[in-house]
Amino acid sequence: MTSLVERLAGLGGYAADLDLTEGLAPGEVLAGVELEGCRLDGCVLEKAVLRECRFTDCTFTGCNLSMADLVGSRFTDCRFVECKALAVAWGRADAAPLSTRPWEMERCRLDLGSFRDAEVAGSRFVECSMREADLGGADLKRAELLGCDLTGATVAGTDLREASLVGSYGYAFDPAENRVRGLRLDAAAAGGILRAIGLVVDP
Repeated sequence: MTSLVERLAGLGGYAADLDLTEGLAPGEVLAGVELEGCRLDGCVLEKAVLRECRFTDCTFTGCNLSMADLVGSRFTDCRFVECKALAVAWGRADAAPLSTRPWEMERCRLDLGSFRDAEVAGSRFVECSMREADLGGADLKRAELLGCDLTGATVAGTDLREASLVGSYGYAFDPAENRVRGLRLDAAAAGGILRAIGLVVDP
């Protein structure tokens, strides 16, 4: 089967408006390519290496990125739909400072992922599983985490100013250890924060 490296070979490192279904073998490296407005559908990228690639306005649908290494790659205004991305160190990706919404993830499995120190302000996560994810030190200003499962997630030193956790559940963190001015919560989930600082919440 043709790999993504072979499909993109000969394009001078740049491709736009392509439909891509090819994947990468574990450990295979895709390096230095720039994809713009491309649609990646069902691509298997598990344990692959995406090194210093640039993805702009791309859509990943039903892809498997579990344990992929995103070292130095940049995602700008990209959308992930129903993707599996377990144990991914998202913080290894480059920041996209000019993007108002670097990542938009819908119904994705992001369990065990590390967003530690990631700069993803304005990103949107909808109905994603983020169990035991590490959000420590992440810049999540104005981010929306809506209806997400955050059971066991680490939240410490995280910038959540003007972010939203409405509909998300399973989390508990000390607001004194995070930047939370303007953070939006729903009443049902706020109890986890109150319990984290030692208050008793009666039903």
